[in-house]
Amino acid sequence: MARRFAIKTLGCKANAYDTHLLQQELARRGWSPVSLQEGPDLVVINSCTVTNEADRQSRKEATRAARHNPRARVVMTGCAAEIAPKRMAQANGVHFVVGNQDKARLVDLVMEAWDTPESEAEAGIILGDVDNYQKMKASHPADRNWPIPEAAFLAPTGALSATRAFLKIQEGCDAFCTFCIIPFARGPARSLRPARVIENIRSMEAAGLQEIVLTGTALGDYGSDLGIDVGLDDLVSMILRETTIPRLRISSLDPLELSPGIRRILATNERLCPHVHMSLQSPHSTILRRMKRHYTAEDVKDSLLEIEEIGLQLGTERNLIGGIFVGMDVITGFPGETDEIFQWTYERLSELPWSRLHVFPYSEREGTAALRLDGVVPKQERKRRVRALMDLSTERHTKHCQAILDADAPLTVLLEGAVRGPDGSRQWATGTTSNYLRVLVKDDEPEALTNQHVIVEPMDLHVDKRAGDVALLARIIDEAPPRPR
Repeated sequence: MARRFAIKTLGCKANAYDTHLLQQELARRGWSPVSLQEGPDLVVINSCTVTNEADRQSRKEATRAARHNPRARVVMTGCAAEIAPKRMAQANGVHFVVGNQDKARLVDLVMEAWDTPESEAEAGIILGDVDNYQKMKASHPADRNWPIPEAAFLAPTGALSATRAFLKIQEGCDAFCTFCIIPFARGPARSLRPARVIENIRSMEAAGLQEIVLTGTALGDYGSDLGIDVGLDDLVSMILRETTIPRLRISSLDPLELSPGIRRILATNERLCPHVHMSLQSPHSTILRRMKRHYTAEDVKDSLLEIEEIGLQLGTERNLIGGIFVGMDVITGFPGETDEIFQWTYERLSELPWSRLHVFPYSEREGTAALRLDGVVPKQERKRRVRALMDLSTERHTKHCQAILDADAPLTVLLEGAVRGPDGSRQWATGTTSNYLRVLVKDDEPEALTNQHVIVEPMDLHVDKRAGDVALLARIIDEAPPRPR
């Protein structure tokens, strides 16, 4: 009987991509994926450590997995395993710990240690080269052996979505923002070489995928380590020139990383989705300096106004309903964010052009420089500010989608699969427009619509205030013509 595995993924898109690679490698070796409830022989916790709470949740997931699957080997990997392997090894139920620097060879390391008697170890066994950081400072220690991306990246196959997939083209970060532990967990900036990116995308095309999202730890740093004159805008141009993927989307960038080159491609190439996710964190210069972000309030304003202008241009030239969708990550309650600064932030965000906010309360993380800053905001006040900004976001997002509904114009949507709809049934297919408007279509066989481009007529809105999400409810009126390639 084939051995069975389950993977629990916490945290970011980079972790989700790593999980797909682990699934692929285990499947290649004859292992079968199952749920945690189906009695796996191996459980991998792909951990997050971005906050103290995320770190605690990672340990909790390992304990829960071991309790429900007492015969399984439980492996802790991911960022928490890289930052504090000895602490993770002490978590109840953990058999093995594998850090991020060794994640590409996790399966080999675990198989070699599989038969180690549990009685020989008082805690989980740390595999590979990872060790606790003795001291965290704003530089990468020389004793870490980070793999080059070519050794860690594999061509994704059917383990990914049948419609869209993330492709991690960059790993690591050199910024050392005061609130962030991730440079220690992911290492220095490393890039997947352009030829390998093209190779991966062509394999995705061959599998029938219609959309690829480029992602990374610090995506704007792409190419900085390669020793050749290539940046993210050069890579995007190359992808659009050398592949035929119908939709290409770019993940998080900060205001300065939305460079003139990226903006030019947004304005001129229909296959680069008119959708921007801005890693903003704050629009206020004082807070940005305290976070050690390398842009100002004016940079934020200029970038958003320029994106708005491109969206208006595309509305005229391509009849793009809704323009460029702009989502932004915002942290509120950061040390030093006084009542006056928060009020200014709220008013500035109310004035600027964007579509949706993803709002997070500042959360302390052991080992980061922000813990030494004065002006700590009480946690209850952080929650109040989150709610205020989330309400602002829902109001803006709803108005944005209502304007699209009022335009009474058809939309082209790529459908991605069945979901539970507003009536509680699963007879709904979900999908997105190129500019990231979420659309729900009711159908007797929603799964049959997966990976199809269709033209829909928006009929109504569904607003989920708790999640801050808005979807257009629509009906299919036609199949879409072939996508540009």
